[in-house]
Amino acid sequence: MKENFSAIILAAGSSGRMGQPKALLPFDPQRCFARKLADEFLSFGCQRVVMVTNAEVAAQAASAAYKLNGIEIVINPNPELGRFYSFYLALQATGNHYVFMTNADNPFVGADILRALWRHAMQADYVYPVYEGRGGHPILISPRIARAARAETNLDINLKEYLNRFSKACIPVPNDQILININTPEEYARLIADGKLTGKGI
Repeated sequence: MKENFSAIILAAGSSGRMGQPKALLPFDPQRCFARKLADEFLSFGCQRVVMVTNAEVAAQAASAAYKLNGIEIVINPNPELGRFYSFYLALQATGNHYVFMTNADNPFVGADILRALWRHAMQADYVYPVYEGRGGHPILISPRIARAARAETNLDINLKEYLNRFSKACIPVPNDQILININTPEEYARLIADGKLTGKGI
């Protein structure tokens, strides 16, 4: 299957529990979460990586320290509308083709997961990884969903409910990192203690 494909990073939330933007948290001494995610997507072959965020985070992300070159930043002026609106805004940039989508609070996307999803891309309108019966991220969205969502007029809708209108396929994977959501300083510190990331400042 030869297709164009891109990636979307959803990062428009307030990160209230974390106390700082999760997309800009240090993953290692050189990279923040957003940079790590973009590196994985670009290495896999994504033509574009779009990160949707709020104006405050976008201003911080402009700092050269975060090294976010190659990532297209789209500002969500109404993040209170939820993730579907961020998805909608990103799709205006990526177009009507396959797109990986993930949340900024899980930087552990890897080539193994992306390959597993891509192998099953034509199995349903969207596919997502599952570890021991629990679904995680990223998910792979088909051109059919991208086309429909770009034309959607009801923008105040729950993203999960919207996707439930379409066929889906769960892809079992042996990697429990697809389930991680880093929402608090305690969760972040625990992953550092476990050696899953270094967390040292960039």
